[in-house]
Amino acid sequence: MKKLKRIIVSILAIMIAINIWMVASTKDQMFSSLEKMPYNEVGLVLGTSNKNRNGTENKFFSERMATAAQLLKNGKIDRIIVSGDNRTKYYNEPLMMETALIELGVPKEKILLDTAGFRTIESIKNVEKQFGLKKFTIITQEFHGYRALFISNHLHLNAQVMSTHRLPLKDSGNVRIREFFARIKALADLYLFT
Repeated sequence: MKKLKRIIVSILAIMIAINIWMVASTKDQMFSSLEKMPYNEVGLVLGTSNKNRNGTENKFFSERMATAAQLLKNGKIDRIIVSGDNRTKYYNEPLMMETALIELGVPKEKILLDTAGFRTIESIKNVEKQFGLKKFTIITQEFHGYRALFISNHLHLNAQVMSTHRLPLKDSGNVRIREFFARIKALADLYLFT
């Protein structure tokens, strides 16, 4: 029993250490101020659905769209890549994002669609593979941005994150817990499966 307990504690300590490493190694590339955000030609918006499972507005989606539109309007980026899941004709995150951005006043010709961004790692790889870019601004929530930056750094891409407004813990608690485990999966993807 004591041995099992030690194993569980060790595994938990390793998981916490991985999360700390990801945040600590990328925090200098994280921006929350529009004024301090450096210029990049292109912004990459990481995908999510515009609705929650219960049909209500997904605030993560709304915040990402608002932040992307704001960056473009303030001359911090010139174009926006919307990258996400396009698994069926009934579910198309890039199209949802394009529609939302146009409603926020972004010209359609400024929006590029990546319909093969099924996961964060694929969205980031596609920026280089499909669009030939090695330097870009990632637009997402802060807690998600650390993983996106860690992936970018591992792939030798020059990225910064413009984080959206922080949502209260009651609106983001479950997603933050999921992110804790997603960082460990990302490390495995980068070091074991690629």
